[in-house]
Amino acid sequence: MRSQPGAITSCSSCPCGQAAGVRWGGRCPLVDRKRDRGETLALEGQPIETVWFVKRGTVVFSRTGPDGDERPRLVRGPGSFIGLEVLVRPTHADTVRATEPTIVCGISRNSLDAWLGPRATPARMALEQTLLATVDDRPRAAGADGNALERVARWILDDASAGCRVPRRVVASLIGMVPETLSRALAQLHDMNLIVVTRRSIAIVDRARLEALAG
Repeated sequence: MRSQPGAITSCSSCPCGQAAGVRWGGRCPLVDRKRDRGETLALEGQPIETVWFVKRGTVVFSRTGPDGDERPRLVRGPGSFIGLEVLVRPTHADTVRATEPTIVCGISRNSLDAWLGPRATPARMALEQTLLATVDDRPRAAGADGNALERVARWILDDASAGCRVPRRVVASLIGMVPETLSRALAQLHDMNLIVVTRRSIAIVDRARLEALAG
């Protein structure tokens, strides 16, 4: 498997492995697992039995909106946790799926609790309060925050490296448009010599003009 930019490739370079002291002979309590493209790692509303840490690959978090529709809301790569909200609630806040062959490390909820140490410490309090502040956020219905070119330009500047590894329909949903509109906007930006688009990548040619367009 080809390494991605920023990918975590070994336990000694993984934040979890470092926290477990692997470099000095310690044993990380998280266990590697491979997941295929499209495989579901979590289901919104289901009990959390295992917390996952993304070691390599890309995943999409989706959540049910106020209208009852499930929408992609986050694209995340190596270094992200899935199910960490188990510290403040028993069920998954999101449905999470791999968008490419992915390696995740898993730990049971009880083992995680033991590994993190005593409750009511300043570090755990800060983590739990951060989770409580975001765990019940509902994705907003897609709105027109700028025209299509502006929204696509902002996405390219902010998140295109991760977005290139997710389906176009997911990217389109994240930025509030249909896939056909996304494709047309990418083609326009390509024709304007602001980006170069291939099936697997988007390269910025003129960052200054792209930033001006993005506003």
